[in-house]
Amino acid sequence: MRRAAELPAGIDRALAPWEGSTSRRDFLKTSGVFVLGFSGVGGIGVAGLGRNGPGDPDEANPYPDPDYLQLDSWLVVHDDGTATFYVGKTDGGQGTGTAMRQMMCDELDLAYDRASLVMGRTDMTVDQGGSGGSDAIERDALAARRVAAEARRVLLELASERFEVPLDELTVSEGVISAASDSSQTATYGELIGGRRFDVALTGRNVNETTGLAPIKAVQELKIVGQSLPRYDIPAKVDGSLEWAVDVKLPDMVHARNVRPPFAGARLVSVDESSVRDVPGLIRVVREGNYVAVVCEREEQAIQAAESLAVEWEKPEAAPFPSSEDLFDYMRGATPVGAGSGNAPRPRVEGGPDAALAGAATVVEAGYDIPFQGHTAIGPAHAVADPSDGQMTIYTNDMKPYSHRTGIAEFLGMPPEQVRVIWMEGPQLYGRTAADDAGFEAAYLARELGRPVRMQWMRHEETAWDTKGPAFAIDLRGGLDAAGNVVGLDYRARIANYAHVGYNQADTVLIAQLMGIRPERPSPGGGRGPDEMYHIPNRREETRAVRFPLAFETPLRTGNLRDPNGPQTAFAGESFIDEMAAAANADPVEFRLRLLRGTTDDDATFRRARSIAVVEAAAEAYRWDPRPSPRAPGDGRILTGRGISYAYRIQTAVATIAEVEVDRESGRVWVKRMVCAHDCGLVINPGGLESTIQGNLLHGISRTLYEEVQFDGERVTSVDWRTHPTITHRDAPEQIDVVIVNGDSNPDRPDLPHYGAGEPSHRTVPAAIANAIHDATGVRMRRIPLRPERVLAELTAAGV
Repeated sequence: MRRAAELPAGIDRALAPWEGSTSRRDFLKTSGVFVLGFSGVGGIGVAGLGRNGPGDPDEANPYPDPDYLQLDSWLVVHDDGTATFYVGKTDGGQGTGTAMRQMMCDELDLAYDRASLVMGRTDMTVDQGGSGGSDAIERDALAARRVAAEARRVLLELASERFEVPLDELTVSEGVISAASDSSQTATYGELIGGRRFDVALTGRNVNETTGLAPIKAVQELKIVGQSLPRYDIPAKVDGSLEWAVDVKLPDMVHARNVRPPFAGARLVSVDESSVRDVPGLIRVVREGNYVAVVCEREEQAIQAAESLAVEWEKPEAAPFPSSEDLFDYMRGATPVGAGSGNAPRPRVEGGPDAALAGAATVVEAGYDIPFQGHTAIGPAHAVADPSDGQMTIYTNDMKPYSHRTGIAEFLGMPPEQVRVIWMEGPQLYGRTAADDAGFEAAYLARELGRPVRMQWMRHEETAWDTKGPAFAIDLRGGLDAAGNVVGLDYRARIANYAHVGYNQADTVLIAQLMGIRPERPSPGGGRGPDEMYHIPNRREETRAVRFPLAFETPLRTGNLRDPNGPQTAFAGESFIDEMAAAANADPVEFRLRLLRGTTDDDATFRRARSIAVVEAAAEAYRWDPRPSPRAPGDGRILTGRGISYAYRIQTAVATIAEVEVDRESGRVWVKRMVCAHDCGLVINPGGLESTIQGNLLHGISRTLYEEVQFDGERVTSVDWRTHPTITHRDAPEQIDVVIVNGDSNPDRPDLPHYGAGEPSHRTVPAAIANAIHDATGVRMRRIPLRPERVLAELTAAGV
């Protein structure tokens, strides 16, 4: 394996035992110490591996899977009593690593500053999937807590044997075990096992069920959990010392750029390589099917070559998709996927919605349009792939390094044990981003050239060709009785996500599509409606996918975008709840509480009770003045209003109130204040949770006010920050209030669960803002984004 050009002295010392004739595997066998690994940028990690042992580049399969049923795969205790934890998650800047470290330190009884954490290295950490689904704290942290508790149990047994004292006469505090009867009998964790393996087997049918014999602590026993400890990753990000994925440099590394088709569905006719013959440093023009890339010695040379390469393309005979202006008419008029085949998804029906609507005193109808939206990462996708010694190492910030590894191995036809992925921090996150694609491209080119290849996308390429969150066209009908109670609801949605791409699929990544590779069965698409606990006795919910003429080799590839489909469906659902509240002349908060209290039935996690609690808490924190919406618009230029939106995501309940100012002359909307009441169960790090929620809200504001993928029927036309704007400092709220709620029916229970927070509050933002605009102006905004020109047009049409 290549080593970094320069390694810090500490790493050189750590690697010294493996120099010369001693292999990494032999060294582990003879010394019993932890496994040590290093990345090409000088990052260092330590880990005990399971039954497969550590990797060795001299062996046929140097990177076996760490065994999650071995305690040594999860943590190691060093001679000085410090510990390193190994978790198969990644941290997208939300403090997941800090929270994991807090929980594991609490269970191990070790001071927080005496531990470190390694995340997302496929050769060193067990496969917990990486990031996704806001499940790190809710699900994966439980396994981490259980293995740390098991390590504490084993250490106590070692101390009991050493002191010849029963277990119940031992105490432990911050990594030091003492005998209660003899204060001179103490031992640190390092003295008991430092630098040696635990050799303790765990049980569990899968990685999420991994456990030892020890129980985890009751909530009341936790000391580090619940503290707002500073995130360990922030200082290096502030002072610039953090080495990001984009910073990776390896000896003999070359640089690559893609040459994308100028329009969707184009067929490559010819490439004139003589057009780049004079570009300095040109190594090769790579072509396979409709995939084209250039590789040069230096990055600026690769950019020049990509811009200069003369390529002839042929347009497809039929338009690949409608224009963005015609999108929603197309979606409502298109035949849904599977219609008439017998395979179409059936609507979810409760009661008799048709009869209820027919007999309703008032029927409310509305349609909502949500466009394609991109990830718009502040830095384009990138990766480095190193093919040295017959293996493949990929340096990436892809949030799912494990499927990245297996997908690339499948694409290249390599055994997974010859591929490793080293996750590093970077801008690509919150869904199925182009980081997947860039890693595959770097690996393919590295194999072709036999040299490390650094691939980076361009800004216009990132914005145009990254996967998109799908567009929705949603129509609702609701019925009210004479007393203003909801008696029926009909929700019908069309979603443009046929051939939706998954994470790191070898047959759907962009390079595979351009090479002519297709999945045997494209995803049929589809989705579900809003997640809420309203009691509506008669309802129908149907979401059907529609497809465009072109399903592959298109920049309108759909994939998961932060809180997949949540903001879109909640925008329609919660806007419509507000419309029915207005028709009933009811206060929006009271109307929602009435729907939530319509039944006392609840589920095992008390989502109904916790939903009521967050709506009440948000209203109280905002000092909500009960009244119907809208208010009477004033005569001034600036109109103000407030709006609320509620939802749950998996087990987390959220209610958000937005206060807006609407400039009636320009149409600009400023979200002046936000209040978010959030119940995610046991809170690990209150300060970190508040920052995470603030990030969710700000991202939600950006998607609500600005973000839209625009296209003209053959290509994406929104390709930079001017044509695809996003939130700026000018748009930031003056005040964001986060209210942490514990609405559990038994809030002091010793086993209070911890739920996810990475996405739930995000989905409440669009409807809260739209409802606030209605409250301020009396105008309903049913299509996002709410850019000034769109808002102004609606205000003008309404005579406001």
